[in-house]
Amino acid sequence: MPRRYLNLIPLPDALAVMRRAFPPLDRTETVPLRLAVGRVTAEPLYAEYSVPQADIAMFDGYAVRSEDTLQAQDQRPLPLENCAPINTGEVLPPSFDAVVMIEDTWNEDGIPWIRKSAAPWQHVRHAGEDIRAGELVLPKGHQVRPFDIGALATYGITQVKVRSVRVGIIPTGSDLVPLGVAPAPGQTVETNTLMAEAYLTRMGATCRRYRIVPDDPDLIRSALEEAVAENDLVILSAGSSAGSRDYSSDVVGALGEIIFHGIAVRPGKPVLLARVDDKPVLGMPGYPVAAQTVLREIVGDLLAWWGLSPVRGEELRVRLSRKLASDLGFDEFIPVSVGQVDGTCWATPHPRGGGIQMTVVRANGYLHIPAGREGIEAGEEVRVRLTVPLERIARTLICTGVRHPALNELGNCLSEAGYLLHCCNASTMRAVLAIRAKTCHAASICIPETGAAWNDLVLRYLPEVDLLRVPVARTELGIAAASDLDTDSLESLRFVNRPKGSAARILFDMWLEEQEIDTARLTGYEHEVRTPEAVVTAVGNGFADAGVCPAAMARDAGLRFTPLGYESCDLLIREECAEDEGVASLIRAARSPEFKERLQSLERFRADRAGRTGA
Repeated sequence: MPRRYLNLIPLPDALAVMRRAFPPLDRTETVPLRLAVGRVTAEPLYAEYSVPQADIAMFDGYAVRSEDTLQAQDQRPLPLENCAPINTGEVLPPSFDAVVMIEDTWNEDGIPWIRKSAAPWQHVRHAGEDIRAGELVLPKGHQVRPFDIGALATYGITQVKVRSVRVGIIPTGSDLVPLGVAPAPGQTVETNTLMAEAYLTRMGATCRRYRIVPDDPDLIRSALEEAVAENDLVILSAGSSAGSRDYSSDVVGALGEIIFHGIAVRPGKPVLLARVDDKPVLGMPGYPVAAQTVLREIVGDLLAWWGLSPVRGEELRVRLSRKLASDLGFDEFIPVSVGQVDGTCWATPHPRGGGIQMTVVRANGYLHIPAGREGIEAGEEVRVRLTVPLERIARTLICTGVRHPALNELGNCLSEAGYLLHCCNASTMRAVLAIRAKTCHAASICIPETGAAWNDLVLRYLPEVDLLRVPVARTELGIAAASDLDTDSLESLRFVNRPKGSAARILFDMWLEEQEIDTARLTGYEHEVRTPEAVVTAVGNGFADAGVCPAAMARDAGLRFTPLGYESCDLLIREECAEDEGVASLIRAARSPEFKERLQSLERFRADRAGRTGA
């Protein structure tokens, strides 16, 4: 019988239960000043002495009595017969009340002269002007910043009492390998604890990452007991779901009390919270995007409750570029890319899923759909929490459409002009509609090099829009097969296909029509995969006999290749937007020799890597 979550409670209720179960800690430690950056002060910090401790000179020059300079005028220079040379920061000698900068004097026979009188206390920093002895420098609960360190040192503070929260992070999973080890098929590099350590340290916690623990209940129990004894909070990475190798719930339940198992949140539903020896133990999903949600929305909330500094990006009101559906009863967090198009900020969603880590890397913010909503309509105003500084949004260009590898290199070229290219994956049709709705700066489309495809997929939906078509890349597509392709025996082969509307699918259908082959009689014709890599993998491992992919991929995999035609990846840009500084930079980058060289270098690297892999 499959195991089920013990409960599935709303996110706000889970946070409230967690706070009631684990009140704020009252633990502090004292650290040397140089180690205090990022930590949160546990008590106010006061200056040990005044700065400056006496009246000092602000500039190099001469200390004078201001009343002795009253007669100095431009036409009647005055010698400074009663003065004292002084350097910046030196204490003002007794009886002097002003400083004349050395550049405002000239010397005759060893005596400085001036043309302008000095006002009382001119160019003088008074004692205690920066801070007085005993004055507050930093309040309690302040997260120490790098530039705070210099001030604290100046004011005589050498050690800082900070809030202390120790977090132990245990990675579990027999499929995990440590950083630096190339994973074999079916293995994964352990990264969640690296991510958790970086995020929670930024809040002011002290983290310890433990060794990878295989899927063995006894080993997990031993590691958990050790971590609970040494820390204030323990996070178990992976093993909190309900699969046959997910042991966290059983182990934690045997050692303590499970408070909840499962939250109505996506991604991140299988989160577990328990109490072991009066300390919180949290089971975190293994999928990285789900783990990020749990760290940000749940673990971060607990540590903020305990007095550490929350990591909060700026919030921005924007419009949603396309409709998003969501299930009632679930709080959902969706990565988005935000850019300003024709004066309006638009948020374009990235694909959902707890395991697609690059969606978060490519995004610059995230959108929260509350549990009480079934979705958000296109064009609706929403709040986005940014994960980058606000000023970057004005220099972000949104490209909606097929995410061709060449676009990554185009983004590299564009970055040299100070702009960021965010590619949001979408079908060619959706990309064309985004250009029509003016929710993106450019649309990337990959279509066969046939006039019919251009007319059907582009001009039909943009009949009155003046467009620029900027070439990006050209790819030969064909059928990759484990053995030579015999058209007479196609019906005996197992195929793997690409999605409807893709260039690979269109060229394949055209070829089948020319060969007068009925698609209904092809085994696997309806079996679609999203990427050409999936085609090569399916053919290479024997799951399928043939499928359409780029020529280079088939060659690198050692498969036979039957050419079908060429696919062109182009950028569609409204002519009216081409004068925008960022869009103009994008066009120049796409047409530049540097971009072409990057593509050639990428091809050489890919071919070299494929050769070494084959060897």
